[in-house]
Amino acid sequence: MAKKRKKQANRPVAKARAPQTPEAREAEALQALEAGRYRDAITGLKALLKDDAASERSGARRLALAEAYAGRARELSTKGMLKEALVIWENRAALGPEVPPALEHSLLCLRLGDHEPLLRQWSRGEALSRAERERIGEQLAAAVLGGDESLLERLDADDLVRRHAEPARAALAAYCANEAEALEAALAQLPFRSPYRTWVSLLKALIRAEHDPQAAREMLKRIDDNSAFAPLRRAAEMALLEDAAFISALEHAGPRQAELASRLRGWAPQQLELARNLAAIEANPSAAKAPNHQALQRILQRYRDLLGADWVQQVSLRLLPPIKEPWDPRPKGWNVLSELQQGLVEAWSAEAHHSPYGWDLPELWEQVAELLESDHSMVDQPHRSLAVALALRRFDAHFKVLETDDPDDDPDSPELIAVEQLERSLEWDPDHRETYLRLMSWYRKAKRLKDARRVLSVAQMRWPRDMAVLEAGMQIALANNAFKKAAGLAQQMLKIDPINSGVRQQLVKAHLQHAAKQVRSHRGDLAIKELSEARNWVGRGSGLDSLRGRLTWLDGVLHMIYVDRDAGRARVLEQLEGWGEGMVGRVDLMLALELLALRQEYVAKLLDLKPGKVRDRADLLAILAQLRDFLDQSERYSQGLVDRIAALLKGAPWKQLERPELEQACETLRRLRFQAARQAAAQAALKRWPHTPVFEYHLYDSKFAERGEPNAKELERMQQALERALAAGDERVANQLRELLQLFLPFRGLPMPGFGPDLDDDFDDDLDPLFDSDLNDAASAELVAALTGALGLDRLLDALRSKPLKQALEETNMPKFLRDHFLTLAQEEGEDFVVEILEDMVLSAGASLDGGPQPGPNSGKRKSKPKKNPFNPFNFF
Repeated sequence: MAKKRKKQANRPVAKARAPQTPEAREAEALQALEAGRYRDAITGLKALLKDDAASERSGARRLALAEAYAGRARELSTKGMLKEALVIWENRAALGPEVPPALEHSLLCLRLGDHEPLLRQWSRGEALSRAERERIGEQLAAAVLGGDESLLERLDADDLVRRHAEPARAALAAYCANEAEALEAALAQLPFRSPYRTWVSLLKALIRAEHDPQAAREMLKRIDDNSAFAPLRRAAEMALLEDAAFISALEHAGPRQAELASRLRGWAPQQLELARNLAAIEANPSAAKAPNHQALQRILQRYRDLLGADWVQQVSLRLLPPIKEPWDPRPKGWNVLSELQQGLVEAWSAEAHHSPYGWDLPELWEQVAELLESDHSMVDQPHRSLAVALALRRFDAHFKVLETDDPDDDPDSPELIAVEQLERSLEWDPDHRETYLRLMSWYRKAKRLKDARRVLSVAQMRWPRDMAVLEAGMQIALANNAFKKAAGLAQQMLKIDPINSGVRQQLVKAHLQHAAKQVRSHRGDLAIKELSEARNWVGRGSGLDSLRGRLTWLDGVLHMIYVDRDAGRARVLEQLEGWGEGMVGRVDLMLALELLALRQEYVAKLLDLKPGKVRDRADLLAILAQLRDFLDQSERYSQGLVDRIAALLKGAPWKQLERPELEQACETLRRLRFQAARQAAAQAALKRWPHTPVFEYHLYDSKFAERGEPNAKELERMQQALERALAAGDERVANQLRELLQLFLPFRGLPMPGFGPDLDDDFDDDLDPLFDSDLNDAASAELVAALTGALGLDRLLDALRSKPLKQALEETNMPKFLRDHFLTLAQEEGEDFVVEILEDMVLSAGASLDGGPQPGPNSGKRKSKPKKNPFNPFNFF
């Protein structure tokens, strides 16, 4: 049954709008035109021309309507509504002769197959501006190349569009046929002022694309977006994209543009179809979070013949679901795979999900290598040896195991396992130079010089003039104190590359090390001889100025010590006077003495040098530059150098340096371990730029580098500095602060449950250099204060046992960074684990303090909550 309509209440009728004057209506229409509301402007102006036709403003209104029509037509063209746009242009043209014809109208007609309007404009000749004539000529040229033969018949015989049509089409045919000479000849017939000149630029860019893609891109950028050849330019730019970017661009390209771009890349239609399917998968919004491997597998199988069966099989293995742990179930269809394929999938899974308790990555790649060796189907394969070698090199290549400054040659260490695998890989691929270099470097650092020389001898037979091999041999010789052999190898390198300053520095370093050896043996005459040999190698070559000056220092010092004290002393003091009144020359002398390990105090006493201070900003910057240069050339320096330069820098004018200079200064002082000077520099910086993370890091790192522990307030400031660094996007400083915090956050420096020294009756803290009872008690006091906060010790323990961990920690009012630390640990290991740790830490810390608070009896126990996936070490067996 239909509902009855409710009678509408009597509503007051709106008052009729007062009629507007023609001037007001015109102003309103013009305002709409200016705002880009072309439809409103058209409606208003048309009505105004009809209602007020006799007005003297009709001409101006007609021109304004023409402008509105043009704007609306452009809007429709942008949306692809070309026929609708043409109707608007026709309406504009019908306004009368006082409305000038629009070039865009004619171009749209040409685009829709009617070239008459454009030819009428072209026939105006000199009446057109130069820009209009160039644009129309280019449009006609593009139409001719598009196959419009009837257009040429309408043009005069001497018209440039007609005259140059033949060589332009010949160039197109030559390009498509890949005939370079014919293409060059055709392009040569097209002058710079030809209507086809943009076409010439496009073809030249396509020619360059194969050999110089970047130059081709730059040439294509010169073609304007309004050019008739702009669609071809966009297709060419798309064709020059990398494969992944090209596939992504297909999603937004039209069918004709995509087809043309794929042809320019030399693709077959089947390749374009494959790329479109891949683009559809990539465009799926869920692909960013979880790629659709099943859809990708189906595409691979569909185009198996195009991509190659072997390649598709390898990629399909990569797309199998990951096996995160050795005990996880294998994916569906596992038994269909061969033993070698199963080994590869497990090895790839181990790389992606490596952990100390899971996969044994080196063993897995060892098994892959063994399977490759025993696979009878690969005996006759040419790449079999390389495949075995790659499997044996994979562990070190993936984790860079041998790139360490402190090698571990324990038989079960990952480094030694990687070394053994690399040694075996040379049996299958003896021409892999990088493997020899990595082995030599690791053996040298591990002090296994006999093995280093064995590998070097094989490498030198294969590459006797290779610079990297020669340099490795020189490094091994230096490590073996074979200075003459190192010098001989350096001379060989200089014969190959005479201007190599790095080799010269290595050779000078070898002579200086030999001279230092003679100084230690009290053979001053031989040390002076070695120094003379070193000076012969720095006479030329760039970047050696500082080294030349320091060798001059050493020559004078050695003469002062071993030949003539007065004459040598005069030479050194004269050189020192040449540096001026500041401390820069004295620091340069100190750094020179380090090259021969001469005692700083002894030489200063012989020269009668008085203590000095750095007071000038320029001197301070120069000294810091000297120290950086020294660090780049030397890895060792004496405590005497540290003490003397630290004394010079005491009270240095750090506040006169700018922020970048102070950052660089703090980093230089950190590398030299000048902690007092670094702390002073950081403090001066923080006074000018408070709460700057990089300076807060240098302040606290230098303050506690040698001894001491930060209190809770200082720890909180470090955490706040870390948060500011992360907010600013400064990852380097954030990582430094994070590492610094990890040194002091629990559980470092605190008695761990079950590991206190009281459990060992034979423990003697006097015999353990790492155990400091005072520091440990101080850390315990800090821990009790931080953990108990506003609660007493009894109430803290009761809260831990009876309340959720987060609530219990919040009630303590402990610093936020400590709470976050414990809550993060609870997410990884479970709340029960953290509660047990905290209870034991508090009890141990309280008991370790003299007169520390002791917990009272507490019968309450925290209810145990089972973990979802409890860790069980017996699961491994």
